Amino acid sequence: MRIGINALYLLPGKVGGSEIYVRNLVAALPDAAGDNEYFIFINRESAGIFEKLAPGVTVIPCPIRAESRPLRILWEELILPFQIRKHKIDVLISAGMSAPFFCPAPSFVVVYDLQHINQPQNFNRLYLVFLKTIIYLSAKLSDGVITLSEKSKADIVKSYHIRPEKVGVTYLASDSKAFYKRTSSEVAGIRKKYNLPERFVLYIASSLPHKNYERLLQAFKTVKEKSPGIKLVLIGARDYGHDAISRKIDELGLRADVVFLGWLPFEDIPVIYSAAEVFVFPSLHEGFGIPVLEAFACGVPVVCSRIEPLTEFASPAALFVDPLRPDDIAKGILSVLGDRGLRDRLVNEGLRRAADFSWEKTALKTLSTISSCPGNGGKRDACKTSPR
Repeated sequence: MRIGINALYLLPGKVGGSEIYVRNLVAALPDAAGDNEYFIFINRESAGIFEKLAPGVTVIPCPIRAESRPLRILWEELILPFQIRKHKIDVLISAGMSAPFFCPAPSFVVVYDLQHINQPQNFNRLYLVFLKTIIYLSAKLSDGVITLSEKSKADIVKSYHIRPEKVGVTYLASDSKAFYKRTSSEVAGIRKKYNLPERFVLYIASSLPHKNYERLLQAFKTVKEKSPGIKLVLIGARDYGHDAISRKIDELGLRADVVFLGWLPFEDIPVIYSAAEVFVFPSLHEGFGIPVLEAFACGVPVVCSRIEPLTEFASPAALFVDPLRPDDIAKGILSVLGDRGLRDRLVNEGLRRAADFSWEKTALKTLSTISSCPGNGGKRDACKTSPR
């Protein structure tokens, strides 16, 4: 079976969890079912990434840039179907929320979440219309939809009136080869490299509004008052919400207490997790929330939002708080900082919970989904491939 992965959407260092998803899925698929052949369609920005990451996957460069979204969508709709036919692709997985409407092979689109429906206020009007149109049509016209949690599946079924059996859930994982508790010498090296504070709370997320930075900063001001030596370290792409975050830091008088590191090399992230005293994840909306699993795997206690899907996969290993209440976020952080027993329990539960997930399981579930999906109203026969 010749399986294609459409990664034309990928902007390295700028698309957060969807980049982690496609990198790890592509690396895991050949080991999960090596009797298949795998092909990945990439843009110019992604040149050189997958050749090193997954030597067993054939990389097909396309002369477009994801940065130019309208041209990328046109290529995806008008040219990619011909490339699929040219390379004799038997089934296509589109990993970026959009897929060719008329695909010559069975087509599956990955829809991470429906934030554009659940929280439309986070998008400008024109972009919102674009998202609603392209994601809706991709989901309705594809043979199947892949999503990352039961919460997202329920949203997709309800909002798009898609049969539940057409939507497969494939949980994510942390990369066990990279995300594990690092040695004191490794931690000392990363502190020196980035001039990290001795004690800090860590948050890894883009600066988008749903990541809830302003309430986190309000909570951290309270934390600072009761634990003066602690700092807040922020890692992630600086998107259009970054200026508002910066203003809030100044408004709260936290400029000397917040460290912005931006987007960092993947190999440095696990060591920074290991250096943190607490990982906090106060997001208002998620398709999955992979940083929580990464923190678990690195032996860091986690304080996170009491929202689905985080409660779906992180319980009982995280301390859940109300993300709409800065005082509750602060209370959760201070509880972990001040209670050694609670901290140890969360670390041990987190390590056990992280071990329940693997990218091999994600890859096998993906293959199972494309083999069992009944298709879009009988439009095409279901994909017959199955993992070994």
